[in-house]
Amino acid sequence: MDRPHLRDIPVTRLAAELESRGFEKAAPRAHQLGIAIHRDGARSFDELPRLEFGREFRRKLEESFELTPRIVESQIRRASDAHTTKWLVRLAGGDAVEFVMIKHWDDHTLCVSSQAGCAMGCTFCATGTMGLRRNLAAGEITEAIVHAERETGKRITDVVFMGMGEPLHNYDSVMTACVNMNERGGHGISRRRITISTVGLPHAIRRMTSERRIWRMHVSLHSAVQETRERIIPVAKLYQLPDLLDAVREHQAAMKVKWVTLQYVALPGVNMDEAHVEALGRELNGIKYILNVIPWNDTGTGGFRAPTWDEVRAFTGRLRSLNCPVKVRYSAGKREGMGCGQLAAETRSVVPSGHMIAPPGIFSA
Repeated sequence: MDRPHLRDIPVTRLAAELESRGFEKAAPRAHQLGIAIHRDGARSFDELPRLEFGREFRRKLEESFELTPRIVESQIRRASDAHTTKWLVRLAGGDAVEFVMIKHWDDHTLCVSSQAGCAMGCTFCATGTMGLRRNLAAGEITEAIVHAERETGKRITDVVFMGMGEPLHNYDSVMTACVNMNERGGHGISRRRITISTVGLPHAIRRMTSERRIWRMHVSLHSAVQETRERIIPVAKLYQLPDLLDAVREHQAAMKVKWVTLQYVALPGVNMDEAHVEALGRELNGIKYILNVIPWNDTGTGGFRAPTWDEVRAFTGRLRSLNCPVKVRYSAGKREGMGCGQLAAETRSVVPSGHMIAPPGIFSA
């Protein structure tokens, strides 16, 4: 019989896994074990609480499962804004990924990666230049939470799949990771605080809908003009805008999502003119949405430049004609390469260009 890694098993199936391997009292044992490896962060059988798990039980666990650290090396960088921390970690298989923690008041949001590299090839994104190395297993994704909590002593309150990779391109592992983040027998993070950000894979969005997946979904739209999307998001050639927006409409209706969040990286000379605003109004008919504007963070890729604050203000002024809520997202840690689109499995500093680092009263970390 194979020896699956305990962190890769959905906690909702852990009792059945124990029972199939001859463990007695599988249900209560599974609940205890899920909390020990997820919420309490045990990374080996020796770290399991000895009062709850006796020597014989731990010996049998070790014969049936794996519980070894997935993160074997780690470099940490703290941003000058005092709100943001980035880890560059090397996984047991040798691949490197990054994840970022952002502090806001008493909340600690972890931006996790779902893949080493990315196959989407978005031209404004540093990760897109890497190509896809491989998908991460569910346990590799969630070990980022364990690692961050161990190193900072802070409890992660929110998780966003906005790090390296396209989450819906690694669907099964990401959904298992979300289950283990959310369940009381796992990390115990509220479903409202788990967000999957996707560039827009219609078939995967429809699968989420049909499976009644309860996680928040943000769609990286970036343009409602098909030609522009193809220029900056090459995979848009395969997944056409009408099909994507239909999938979003279906998801909103079936899951009773009050507001769909659409992310829009602002690129001067590319997608910020009046024609692109008009396209948003025309193509998004029937979707109740919030537009999350992200001034492009310098990645040294694609030949783009970051917008000035005057350009951002003018653009958001034009967006008022859409009669939808508009937010401007400040990417904390952008000076040190920790902002949206800047993760590329390397620690580096980026000298921001263009818009102000944090216009007072407008952006917040």
